[in-house]
Amino acid sequence: MNKGLTSKSSIDINASPSKIWEALVKPEIAKEYFFGAEIITDWKVGNPITFKGEFNGNKYEEKGIILNVEVNTQLQYSHWSNFDGLPDKQENYRTWTFNITGISGKKELSISEDHIPTEKQKKRSDEFWNGVLLTIKGLLEK
Repeated sequence: MNKGLTSKSSIDINASPSKIWEALVKPEIAKEYFFGAEIITDWKVGNPITFKGEFNGNKYEEKGIILNVEVNTQLQYSHWSNFDGLPDKQENYRTWTFNITGISGKKELSISEDHIPTEKQKKRSDEFWNGVLLTIKGLLEK
């Protein structure tokens, strides 16, 4: 399996970096674009992050570790999901990186997901992240 595939998506958002950051780290906001998932973490580097929810009538729990926190700039964590059908081993964790950039006016929120094992899963990730970004934009610009 090729572990080197990466999904990248970005969108311009008419909001301040602090508002975009808030959308990334406040569980009650993230729940709106992560399809109702409950996010449990303290956002401290090295500590766990857990996603709990229900998808198509099946309960799930996904997890990872907070890797980097640069307030209003970058958030990064590892992520493992049983939906991939791979065992819970370090080599099966992906890395999700959220970057907020821009000098004035609109800001860009970009997301990358690394270590995607197959083209099919990359396509699914591309579609997922495009939907997430559009939802975040809609929430922040309303």
